[in-house]
Amino acid sequence: MKEKLKEFIVDLKLDEAEACADQLIRNGIDSQSLYDVVMDGLAEIGNKYENGECFIADLIVSGMMAKNIFEAANISKDSQKPSEPLGTVIIGTIYDDIHDIGKDLMVDALENKGIKVIDLGVDVKVEKFIEAVKQHNPDIIAVSCVMINSIGFIEELGIALEKEKLLKNRRFLLGGAVVNNEYVRIPQIDFMTNNFYEGIKYCEVYLRKKIEGEKGE
Repeated sequence: MKEKLKEFIVDLKLDEAEACADQLIRNGIDSQSLYDVVMDGLAEIGNKYENGECFIADLIVSGMMAKNIFEAANISKDSQKPSEPLGTVIIGTIYDDIHDIGKDLMVDALENKGIKVIDLGVDVKVEKFIEAVKQHNPDIIAVSCVMINSIGFIEELGIALEKEKLLKNRRFLLGGAVVNNEYVRIPQIDFMTNNFYEGIKYCEVYLRKKIEGEKGE
């Protein structure tokens, strides 16, 4: 039945996916297994988007589907957090953009990986990002953006972070539908993706390598 759920997610069959997930929950599937199935499905949708086989609207639908399934499963983030988090990520949707589905999924996924997340919300001004970095000293700064008109604020954020010397020993990420390596070129950004699954993997790999590096010092 887990394969069936993944198939429904990949095919964007919202009602069928949620019904299948409900049945799995009633049958006693553990939270991590359910999470992994949903994430595998979302990864395939991300690949389809990259290959031009689906559209932004499909990514939004898949995000809503995953959010509904996680809420139905009542997955407890706190119960899955290790005593020592892998690291800290500050995340927010840049100013003049109020889209939050992709950001919220990223938050849930990172927390399920044992990563501490400071969620700044949406429509976040450059000054608020700067203040949060100074306050929380994160390992990663992650910015979400869907609206192309907001790219200028991301460029402004990159310049401000560099000027304040806040990029040392941390990573600056950009994610969202606006991401396009041919048109978005911000030198301070370390990694860009419109596939949030890739973003999660990048964060996890970077934080684990950082921990290993600190242990080796």
